[in-house]
Amino acid sequence: MVSLVGIAMLSGCGGGVNRTPTGTLSVRINFPPQRTIPSETQRVRVQVSGEGLTEPLQQIAERPSSEGGEVTVSFTDVPLGNKTVTATAEDRYGTKRAIGSAETTVVGGQTTTVTVELNLTNLASVIGRLVNARTGEPAVGVTVKVGERQATSGNDGSFAITDVPEGQGQLEFSSNDYCGYTKPVTVTVPLTDLGEILLLPQQLQTPPSTPPF
Repeated sequence: MVSLVGIAMLSGCGGGVNRTPTGTLSVRINFPPQRTIPSETQRVRVQVSGEGLTEPLQQIAERPSSEGGEVTVSFTDVPLGNKTVTATAEDRYGTKRAIGSAETTVVGGQTTTVTVELNLTNLASVIGRLVNARTGEPAVGVTVKVGERQATSGNDGSFAITDVPEGQGQLEFSSNDYCGYTKPVTVTVPLTDLGEILLLPQQLQTPPSTPPF
């Protein structure tokens, strides 16, 4: 009898599901018209991190117009507490061409609104296509570096290094199949296109003195 009464009392108290309170977060991203965001940044990635989140929330917003403007992204069922909102406008290769962030606090049962203004970065994408100088075929799997940033050439020999700071740098090629070398390069925003670059296979041993790019 004691156990039955205990079960009855437990089922009568708190029998419903306890739901953690959440709120709604409305993020306004401002594309300032006085500083034109380059046309290649048509989308902006919005991330929310902070208290109550094991991993960031994320959405992709479309750019409102080429002249600038504002776009709004809403996140529902956001855990309460302090949050950091980061908005990043990226080019087609993934380089962060503009970025902004803001701090806010999500309150239960309410819509919290925060505005993020994008500011231009000095980061560029460095692209090109590597070709086997002996056969004319794409040079695949070559590591290409500029400073601390790097990429690997794909099946068509093309590569795209993202988030490279503008200015003078060292362009470095390395591979088990091709002769490696280093060459000064000037990185310009928003895009530095090196065009077609010839690489000598390892069996030829002598790298070109002046790479053709």
